[in-house]
Amino acid sequence: MKYPFIKEQDEMIMRTYREIQPDAGRSPVVRLLADKLKFPRWVISRRARDIGAYEPRLKEPVWSEKELKILERNAHHHPETIRRHLKKSGFIRSITGIIIKRKRMRFLKGMDGQSVTKLAMCFGVDVHSVSRWIKEGLLKAQMRGTQRTERQGGDIYYIRDQWIRDFIKENIGLIDIRKVDKFWFVDVMSL
Repeated sequence: MKYPFIKEQDEMIMRTYREIQPDAGRSPVVRLLADKLKFPRWVISRRARDIGAYEPRLKEPVWSEKELKILERNAHHHPETIRRHLKKSGFIRSITGIIIKRKRMRFLKGMDGQSVTKLAMCFGVDVHSVSRWIKEGLLKAQMRGTQRTERQGGDIYYIRDQWIRDFIKENIGLIDIRKVDKFWFVDVMSL
């Protein structure tokens, strides 16, 4: 062992770690102890972990296939809504963990769809027209599950490209082709 410890040193480490306040930084106190014992700081930290002076923070467990399917199916929702879906199925994940995993898996990049505002711009109409089409059942849409209040305009609709294509095919008479963004129109209809 390159850095041998004696019982008195272990007791000093235990006492130091017991006195550290959880919200205060650990580094300055550990650095002072390391200087006093004439060991590198990392050696003191490792010894503290080995003798049980503190519990190391562990990473979240690996995502299961079932969790990933739930995340993929609900990727367009707000992370809090995704957390609730996971919790219903018996999985516990942090909001940060959900955001990071969704980003790493690129679930949002593969989603083809629009918000009501973006779709209104593409069709060359106002937002109220698109909202009316949704309320009348002509255009299928899904709520995103955001936590926006009524004052902020409420939850946001998410409209998949497939639903847009179906709407165009079934309701071509409602669309003024002269106002439509032609590049977007060709792109959405050619998929």
